[in-house]
Amino acid sequence: MQFIPEYEPVKKLYLCFVREFFDTRFHYGRAQCEIIRAAQPEVEIELLISPDEIAVFRAICEAQGVALTRVTFNHDTPARSILAEYAPIFARDEQGNRVGLTFRNPLLENGAALKDFSERMLVREGFQPWNTGMDFSTAHLLVNEDVVFLSEYFFREGRQRRAYEMLRRAFPTYHFYLVPGLAGDVTHDLDMYLWPIAPKTWVVSEYAQGTPQAQSVAPAVQRLKAHGHRVHFVPGLERIKYADVDTMPNYANGVIINRTALVPAYQRSEDRIVQEILSAYGYRVRPIDCSHIILSNSGVHCISKTIPSNTADDAGRFREEEIGA
Repeated sequence: MQFIPEYEPVKKLYLCFVREFFDTRFHYGRAQCEIIRAAQPEVEIELLISPDEIAVFRAICEAQGVALTRVTFNHDTPARSILAEYAPIFARDEQGNRVGLTFRNPLLENGAALKDFSERMLVREGFQPWNTGMDFSTAHLLVNEDVVFLSEYFFREGRQRRAYEMLRRAFPTYHFYLVPGLAGDVTHDLDMYLWPIAPKTWVVSEYAQGTPQAQSVAPAVQRLKAHGHRVHFVPGLERIKYADVDTMPNYANGVIINRTALVPAYQRSEDRIVQEILSAYGYRVRPIDCSHIILSNSGVHCISKTIPSNTADDAGRFREEEIGA
């Protein structure tokens, strides 16, 4: 089987709006409206939302001048806005059939229900569900051409080591590596410092030499350079910690939607660095203000899920020589 990298062509974008906690404290609605405005020219959008919250979401979008012309409301909602915790990981089998890897996230109380939702999503989108039997989280895997990174957090010993070997057997053409999460980041998610933006090309957060963050980033960078991958460093921002907030703002938590890049922004001068990198690769860059949602340890990638294009023919049309960098 072959994984489908997230920079390949996509046909749809999923978002999930839940007012309590996610919107009331961290303004997810505003960020989702910005994402909709940026993504609407590229793809159809499906918003997972309960009927009683539609009016609230419409009001948020109207206040921001965002039209919902290409947005479908789906009432089969998991009531969990951070899709990167439980949504499927996409692949193609040897016959070109589209497959979605599902798993249970043991860090969430309703992990089994979220896995069931993930399988329903796959059926709706024409994918064959593959229940891996693993305890896992979506953002703990990143793939780019020949390299697959897995967060070492989930693969320490025992049954999970067997799951690691199962993945290696199922995807024999890849180099698999266990790498640490970003030091200081409580999520252990790899998208908090790594972003595959094009074939063999990455955006990676950079921290001052000798810091715990720099040490945690180094293993992945070493592996990428050993495989001839290109690394573009962007500023690693300072940790935010107060009361019940403990988060690591970053520029790696972005999303590629065909020729558009949704890029985290914090209204800082450093924002322009990652924007210029994506622009140099021919993307239309759309900054998404993550100043509030990052306080809940989320970014654009955490709250979005792109669905790959239908045909295997599309998968090969986006390659490095077409990017323009």
